[in-house]
Amino acid sequence: MDFASEGKISFRWQRCARGGAVAFETVIGDEGLAPIIRRRGIGLRLIGYIVLFSSCVTLGLTLLQLYMDYRRDVGAIERRLDEVRTSTLGSLAGSLWQMDLDQVRLLIGGILRLPDIRAVTVRLEAEAAAGAARETEVAVGRHRADAPMVRSYPVIYRFQGRDLKLGTVTIEATLDEVYQRLWDKTLLILVSQGVKTFLVALFTLFIVWKLVTRHLATIANFVGQFDIRRSRPPPLELERRRRRPGDEDELDQVVGAFNGLAGSLETVYRELQAVNTELAADNHARRLAEQEVQQLNAQLEQRVRQRTLELEAANRELGAFAYSVSHDLRAPVRRIEGFSRILEEDCGERLGGEGRHTLARIRAGVQDMGEMIDSFLRLSRSTRQELTLEPVDLSAMAATVVARLREKDPARAVAVDIQPGLKAAADRRLVKLVLENLLDNAWKYTRRAAAPAIAFGRREGGEGAVPEYFVRDNGAGFDMAFSGRLFSPFQRLHAAEDYEGSGIGLATVQRIIARHGGTIRAEAGVGTGATFFFTLEAKDA
Repeated sequence: MDFASEGKISFRWQRCARGGAVAFETVIGDEGLAPIIRRRGIGLRLIGYIVLFSSCVTLGLTLLQLYMDYRRDVGAIERRLDEVRTSTLGSLAGSLWQMDLDQVRLLIGGILRLPDIRAVTVRLEAEAAAGAARETEVAVGRHRADAPMVRSYPVIYRFQGRDLKLGTVTIEATLDEVYQRLWDKTLLILVSQGVKTFLVALFTLFIVWKLVTRHLATIANFVGQFDIRRSRPPPLELERRRRRPGDEDELDQVVGAFNGLAGSLETVYRELQAVNTELAADNHARRLAEQEVQQLNAQLEQRVRQRTLELEAANRELGAFAYSVSHDLRAPVRRIEGFSRILEEDCGERLGGEGRHTLARIRAGVQDMGEMIDSFLRLSRSTRQELTLEPVDLSAMAATVVARLREKDPARAVAVDIQPGLKAAADRRLVKLVLENLLDNAWKYTRRAAAPAIAFGRREGGEGAVPEYFVRDNGAGFDMAFSGRLFSPFQRLHAAEDYEGSGIGLATVQRIIARHGGTIRAEAGVGTGATFFFTLEAKDA
């Protein structure tokens, strides 16, 4: 390779032939690689790919080597710390036993002089420090809260067959020198590999230009001037040595294929003209079909809007109906309650035992009716009111509900376990209603348990699964064969005289959980308690 004074680069090759040596000379000057580099051609992309691939390989190998060096240096530091534990702790224990703090400083000063050690601290135990009547901590070096490697070893002194812990030595190691060595090595590798990659890419660019890209440019110019509508042009030829039959390379095959293709293009062109005429007719029919589809979509959207408005109106009417029914039912219930109270006050002595019992049952039924009306209203509101999502501390809310239950029934001793730190994004009012219903049921159905216990927590699911919250009790439980009736309004699995309730609470809970995008299920056994699991889909925090 010669460098001429005009700034041109000439490459010369020689090869042996039967008749002697054949010389090839290529001179690349102002019209050589410069046009290729100025254009965004194959050569420029080839350089980019070579540089990108080489850089990726270099980066990968560099990272691997740096990782191995890092592990080696860290392992050396860890071995050094282990050697400190085996070789120095005995002397340190003797000095602490004698309360020779100067000797302690000397020993830990020796540890500090080890490579990569930043600080050493010896903290005396309370008993040893009390006897010394001096400082309780001896430290050397510069302590740093975010030290990457910290080791703490107990200082044990064996006295009269017993191991006495005199204190704790804490050693902080730094990785600053390790990082500096890795950084210097990274710069050296990247710079050397970058220079080598650039030189290899430049040489590869020249080879590709010589063998491929200049011929591709000739083919591109020929194809750019080719016009099937005019008379057939002369065949494509490249400025290169002719090959004997059977010695053609890929470029010769491309030229032959193009020359063969040009002969049939005219026939295909005529056929395409006929096909284009048919496609124009088909395109017109397609546009008509698209217009019809657009009209149908517009009609469908109008119907959807109409059905949505009808559904909203039906929901409003349903809410008004529920409120009106509940409101209208309260009036006769209050009258029955009032007349029964008057009857008890005015005629209680004349009714006799059976009459007063009947009157008490009437008043109990009126009270149950009032509770059912209130439950019906809560159920209606839980499905109609708008959700307001905000961060909610479920653990604190559950604790508040349990405190209210204890205040309401102070004679009962119930063991309650609430997992701390449970939070979720939910509607505060509705999720409080969920916890009130579930915990109130757990409190109620553990009434006859020998050692009543209630738990509230969260159970993590598998990979990608939503975690489940749960309320568990060891109360009466129920038969899982009847679990399908749990969340239906006014359905009860226990007799009303055994456990009070309106049968609407779990139905309300199920609707609130569904509005939060979650699910609720139960696991139980007769006499072994029940566990209710629920999720807040995509809202757990």
